[in-house]
Amino acid sequence: MTTLRTLYPEIEPYASGHLDVGDGHSVYWERCGTPGAKPAVFLHGGPGGGISPSHRRVFDPA
Repeated sequence: MTTLRTLYPEIEPYASGHLDVGDGHSVYWERCGTPGAKPAVFLHGGPGGGISPSHRRVFDPA
């Protein structure tokens, strides 16, 4: 198992929202880091699964 040794500094999303996926359900999304940089998609959890600001620290914001 690989262990992440360093976390990046805390950042705030520059955009966020909810994507309607039907039947009264939605998926929360955020855009963080440098606008125009190569994107990363982070999918986790299941219904009711939340996101923590610490999750943003795993990815290089540059």
